[in-house]
Amino acid sequence: MALIRDFEIPETGLVVPNAYHLIVNVTTEKRLNDIMPPVDSGRPNGYTARDDDDEDQWVYWKKGYVGRITIEVFSSKEAREEGKKPLGAIGVNPTEVQSRDLDTVSNPKDFKIEFFIDPNSADSVLTQAYAHLKKSEYYQDALED
Repeated sequence: MALIRDFEIPETGLVVPNAYHLIVNVTTEKRLNDIMPPVDSGRPNGYTARDDDDEDQWVYWKKGYVGRITIEVFSSKEAREEGKKPLGAIGVNPTEVQSRDLDTVSNPKDFKIEFFIDPNSADSVLTQAYAHLKKSEYYQDALED
């Protein structure tokens, strides 16, 4: 499976139409405890304010199984199948990208590549990862392949 949508090559302004976005890695973290916000002695509770009502942000601090997605982007499915190099990658760390000579996208939070994994789901982690991406603003209109 992959998602098809336009892709702007980082730092070039060049947009590739109908690029092939392929998940190449999903790492899993079992977070045992919520991550406390930074200390702010000027607030009544002593911590920096955060919006507990914004469920999209919970993945960055709530406990649970967290998946982090790494995506490589090819000009087309055919380019991928022919062994061509990807145009770019979307990930948190360059070491998670299979093609080591690529730069990752500068702000992965814009792509919502972290999500809560449902360990009781009948769907695989990979299926859950693609379903999560399809709910994001960036991939909501992408075609599935």
